[in-house]
Amino acid sequence: MWVVFFVACLATVSAQDTYVVIAPSDVRPGVPLSVSVNILQAHANVNVKADLIEKSSNNHVATTHGTFSQNVPGTLTIQVPDNLGPGSYKLAVHGTHGLKFANETDLNYESKSVSIFIQTDKAMYKPGQTVHFRAFAIYPNMSTYTGSMDIEIYDPNTNKIKQITGARDSTGVITNFLEVDSQPVLGDWKIKVTAHGKSTEKTFTIAHYVLPKFEVTVELPSFALSSDDSVTGTVKAKYTYGKPVEGTVTLRAKNEHWYRPWNYHGDEPMIEQSLTLTNGEAKFTLSGLSTLNRYLNERYLLVEANVTESLTKITLKGTGKIQFHQHAEKMEFLDSNPNTFKPGLPYTAYIRVTRQDGSPITGTKQSVIVHETVTAPLPTPSTTPQYYWGPQTTNYNLDDQTLTLPDTGVVAVQIQIPENASSVSLRAQYGQVSSYKSLSKSYSPSDSYIQLFLRSTTLRAGSVANFEVQSTDGVQQLTYQILSRGSIVHAGSVNGNNKMSFTFSVPLTDKMAPNARIVTYYVRTDGEVVTDSISFNVAGVFQNQVSLSFDKAKAQPGENVNVRVTADPMSTVNLLAVDQSVLLMKSGNDITQEEVIDELKTYDTIHYHDNGPIFFGGGGIMPLGRKKRMIWWPYPTYYGGSDASQIFANAGVKVMTDAMVFKHVEPIQFVDCPNCGMAFGAGGGGGAGGGFAANLSPAVSSQGLKEIEHVRTMFPETWLWENSTTGSDGQVQISTTVPDTITSWIASAFAINSASGLGIADTTAKIEAFKPFFVSLNLPYSVVRGEQLVLQANVFNYLSQDTDVVVTLEKNDDFRSIVMDASNNPTYVSQTQTSTIHVPSGQAKSVFFPIVPAGLGMVDLTVKAQSTLAADGVRRQLLVEPEGVPKEYNVPILIDLKDTNTFTKDVPITLPASVVAGSQHVKVTAIGDLMGPTVNNLDKLLRMPNGCGEQTMLGFAPDVFVTNYLSATHQLSSDIEEKALGFMEKGYQRELTFQHKDGSFSAFGDSDKSGSMWLTAFVVKSFHQAKSHIFIDDETLQRAIDWMISRQNGDGSFPEPGRVIHKDMQGGSASGPGLTAFVLIALLENKDLQGGVSQRIQTASQKAVTYLEGTVSTLSDDYALSIVSYSLSLAKSSSATTVFARLNNDAVVKDGMKHWHKAQTQSSSHYWSPPHRQSNPIDIEMTSYALLVYAANNQFTDGLPVMKWITSQRNPHGGFSSTQDTVMALQALSEFAKMAYSNNFDIQMTVTAGSFSHQFSVNAQNALLLQSVELPTIPSQVTVSATGHGMGLIQVSVFFNVEQEIEEPSFDMTVTMVKDTLDAIQIETCAHWLKVGASGMTVQEIGIPTGFEADLESITQLPTLKKVETENRKIVLYLDEISTAPTCIVVDMFRTGLVAKTQPAAIRIFDYYEPANQVTKFYQSQRLKNSDICDVCADCGCSP
Repeated sequence: MWVVFFVACLATVSAQDTYVVIAPSDVRPGVPLSVSVNILQAHANVNVKADLIEKSSNNHVATTHGTFSQNVPGTLTIQVPDNLGPGSYKLAVHGTHGLKFANETDLNYESKSVSIFIQTDKAMYKPGQTVHFRAFAIYPNMSTYTGSMDIEIYDPNTNKIKQITGARDSTGVITNFLEVDSQPVLGDWKIKVTAHGKSTEKTFTIAHYVLPKFEVTVELPSFALSSDDSVTGTVKAKYTYGKPVEGTVTLRAKNEHWYRPWNYHGDEPMIEQSLTLTNGEAKFTLSGLSTLNRYLNERYLLVEANVTESLTKITLKGTGKIQFHQHAEKMEFLDSNPNTFKPGLPYTAYIRVTRQDGSPITGTKQSVIVHETVTAPLPTPSTTPQYYWGPQTTNYNLDDQTLTLPDTGVVAVQIQIPENASSVSLRAQYGQVSSYKSLSKSYSPSDSYIQLFLRSTTLRAGSVANFEVQSTDGVQQLTYQILSRGSIVHAGSVNGNNKMSFTFSVPLTDKMAPNARIVTYYVRTDGEVVTDSISFNVAGVFQNQVSLSFDKAKAQPGENVNVRVTADPMSTVNLLAVDQSVLLMKSGNDITQEEVIDELKTYDTIHYHDNGPIFFGGGGIMPLGRKKRMIWWPYPTYYGGSDASQIFANAGVKVMTDAMVFKHVEPIQFVDCPNCGMAFGAGGGGGAGGGFAANLSPAVSSQGLKEIEHVRTMFPETWLWENSTTGSDGQVQISTTVPDTITSWIASAFAINSASGLGIADTTAKIEAFKPFFVSLNLPYSVVRGEQLVLQANVFNYLSQDTDVVVTLEKNDDFRSIVMDASNNPTYVSQTQTSTIHVPSGQAKSVFFPIVPAGLGMVDLTVKAQSTLAADGVRRQLLVEPEGVPKEYNVPILIDLKDTNTFTKDVPITLPASVVAGSQHVKVTAIGDLMGPTVNNLDKLLRMPNGCGEQTMLGFAPDVFVTNYLSATHQLSSDIEEKALGFMEKGYQRELTFQHKDGSFSAFGDSDKSGSMWLTAFVVKSFHQAKSHIFIDDETLQRAIDWMISRQNGDGSFPEPGRVIHKDMQGGSASGPGLTAFVLIALLENKDLQGGVSQRIQTASQKAVTYLEGTVSTLSDDYALSIVSYSLSLAKSSSATTVFARLNNDAVVKDGMKHWHKAQTQSSSHYWSPPHRQSNPIDIEMTSYALLVYAANNQFTDGLPVMKWITSQRNPHGGFSSTQDTVMALQALSEFAKMAYSNNFDIQMTVTAGSFSHQFSVNAQNALLLQSVELPTIPSQVTVSATGHGMGLIQVSVFFNVEQEIEEPSFDMTVTMVKDTLDAIQIETCAHWLKVGASGMTVQEIGIPTGFEADLESITQLPTLKKVETENRKIVLYLDEISTAPTCIVVDMFRTGLVAKTQPAAIRIFDYYEPANQVTKFYQSQRLKNSDICDVCADCGCSP
């Protein structure tokens, strides 16, 4: 295809030949526009003015001027405004004084003028971790952008999770973080940063993972031939601290892309082998490749190695791939060959011949043969209309050239091109491989040409580039300009002394890196401009040279080390160091020099055309991933062109002149794309490890054993994430301590300097945190008290000699050690255990310590390994949980000293008979602010699994109320705000996972058939309340609101198209005034939304109000009355007062408190019940709506008895019984407490239990501080007394575990052991509802015996089962409901840990909205109950 370039003002017949002005073809906001001016003839100095003009308005955007003398080229720089918007622009130049001229040319507007870079501390995160990130932007000249940036973070479903607008920092680097929720959407997240109108994205992954401790690599030859039937290779495995791994390998080889043929029914073809690692390596030969694919040419073979470590049986994977070629050699015409030949000048073609991987051909070489075919025009018969057909041509061959291939692999071929040639086709051959090149003719009216050659091989900022010019005529003055990153960075001229061949040199600067282009020209006496241009790479982009190093290559954990960073003086240095194990899983989180260099190349003014090259060749920068043995060819890239006009256009410049820039017009144009491409050698690898089971050797004397200097306890994934400033000497030293992980740490650094800009360390620094002798522990997450657990301690010996090691498990009263006698009878002792093993050099051995935990909570396990040569110690924590299931009750006491100055109350403490010993404890907490317990327990307000859409909102909404309340009472401290905002952001992230594509929400998202009206309203209400604190996307709100409105009935009511999950709310059916009132509350909350949705909300709200006003007279249910009453008072309806008066008639007033109650079936009496029982959720919810009405009407005195009752219903965590009651109670309390809050209170509270007494002092200064005391014993009653003035809150909380059901069940459940063996069990649970109808949404928690894991694939797939989650030692199942017919579920479990005497595990089923409707059953495998240590661990001192 022929591409036409517009070049302004080509010479007219009466050319004056007085000036040439050259400018880059692009203009960018904020990037100076440089213009090269050359005055050819003038009678005096010339004043030149350059204007950047917006064409449509003729507005002069920027201007500059300068004075120039004849034959002294120079540049003008226009300061382009930073806010230059899109539009059509032109550059106008005017000459006055010594020469008058005017000219203009169009410029291409490019909006990008900064490059944004984002760094995260890792590329992969676990739920609950923190993502640290930095972002900055640079201009093309490497200076830092210091304006504002907008940062957005999106989850894998493209929900916007966090937004920071207008972020700025004086250094230019924004540092921030995202706390990841403990149950986020897993997958690829992205950070999007927008600055100066442009944005860039970086992805990071959130996944569940365990860090790999070793790396597996597969080494293969760099290529293979399709005729080969076998390939050899090596599998290598080494630990992150550099030592070899011992283990076995399963090897698989298969096609990289395999498509099943239509007539093929077998498995995917594959070659498999089993190997054993020796010193971390295993060599292999893959034979019979033709069985995989008969046509291997140009295809890839994938080789996958799964290495299983002998010691821990952990398996990790490594892969390699190899490409097959028909021939071992390849040949290509280099990119530095011009695509045009210039008549009268010699043409030299460069051809490279190498092996397929780019390495030189060794041994005997064949000759290179070049065939040349010339195309020449024929005389045209006069009868043919030439303009229609184009010239007829003839082809003929020149003599072949045969050349010897030199060791460099590059041959230079001189082509003598005949005068009549219009194009030339070259075909080069080496053995069986060949390559092609087509050359077209250059045109000039006078047949004048110049050819430019680069004669330097190493091009780096600070050095000199040497050029040679060959010309068809003598050249007087040659003018040149050098462009880089879209700007003219240098201009000058050379005196050619009328010679046809001469050289000149240009000093290179960092502004010419990474890629520069030289455009040269001279003007003939007849006014024709003769030009040539070449492009070349220059190394040395970074003026700010950064390097970093540790002061040692290896260090022991806990040792002090210094990181030294060097950069320009007064640079801000940003440092990152992570565990190499993290990078093995995923990299790409860091900013590299290559990334910056590639980014700078995007500012080039060349916009590739069909006849331009595809990528930059040549130059002094080696391609990434290049092996030393490959041939590197330091030649430039010719953009060329068939005439002067095209050469300028291809060079990315606009020319304004009154000389002649020739443009050749030809009817037919052939364009050939040169064969580009380069293959690189395959990557290397390395390494290997140890691991065998322990056997006891004769005791070693404890004399002369090494002492342990430091017991290792700290194991982070990111070690260093900090910044510092270099001093006047350009250095900064950061002193730090090596963490305790045995691994390698990889550190990187970049620096920002206000003068020299960005610098990036060209290599990372590595430090091995290593001990030649260390011990590690293999632990489960938790165990139950009374179970027997085997601790596996692995001792690694990398010392130069074998050694006897004394391994010690330190005594701790929280566990007993098990010692076996000769008859395998156990004794339980509380004393330090030692075991002596012989560990050969370079190997690892295991020691097993059987223990029984006796204490509860976190138990410290300290294991030491000592020999006469070295010692190490490690402390890890094991969670020991009490038997049975946890229960709790709470007695809140509101102390009201507003009208009196003394207060006293007795609280009885009772426990069921079957309480688990040691599990019970009583805690008394005091706080001055009524919202205090909620503030302090934001993260565990409800002790429920937070797995579905509605539970998530429960975690979300209280954070909003608390923050609103604290800011209203001026108590919002930055740390509470940070905590609340963090929780809100996480809640927002998680809730969006339950959104349907139509914008609605439901309990289980897309696994539900329809969105839920009720949950969608709840989400819309809560999201809007959070808008003033965190980013909530209005689009999300609008889509959800439109979904609700679109389903509104004609009478104004709202139906429930989804599942009924909150039965009371929906009046026992899928409709009802309650639901309509609930939706109305959500709509009124959102009435301030902008745009068309605002009118839709108003219309829908009015219809709903009319509907509710019409149903009021028939309402008898207090729940419906309470919610309708609140919705109508929000809507300012005239009926609001009447409705509330009716509700008030039903209130229960007792002990100075007021609430509403809905009658429930009474329970039978033989079950235990706590002395203070929380009311039903429905009572709390109704009463909260009433309190909201009081708050809305500012009726403090009337509302106070209601507030006291709600306060008395709290659980120990500041929440209530279930979800909706908690949300509504907290909303009501936060609204009402704003009125109750006073900052001039001071109360002394005293708690007495038997002889124990404790005093709390509560005042405005510590109002939000939750003061607490654990009672030393369990008393029969606690007395609370207080004096002073104001209001405060005391809570007496009682916690305990039980091993059998103590509360009345609402479900019946049976548990059957279907399979019961030492290593695998299978259970079946069947449950049914004991009351009328069916339960609401139900949660079933199945406990898993310690040392086992559940096979989630084995769980019975019921239609009502909506979601399965795993927590520590239990699986959580969410069911739509359980009816009076049995719901049965089967689960398989398998052994993963060495645990005996397994304790019973609990299975609990409860109604999600009425948790008091529940049942708990325990099950125990008889085989596991009766097992002992010798059953699960033969190496635990057991006799055979």
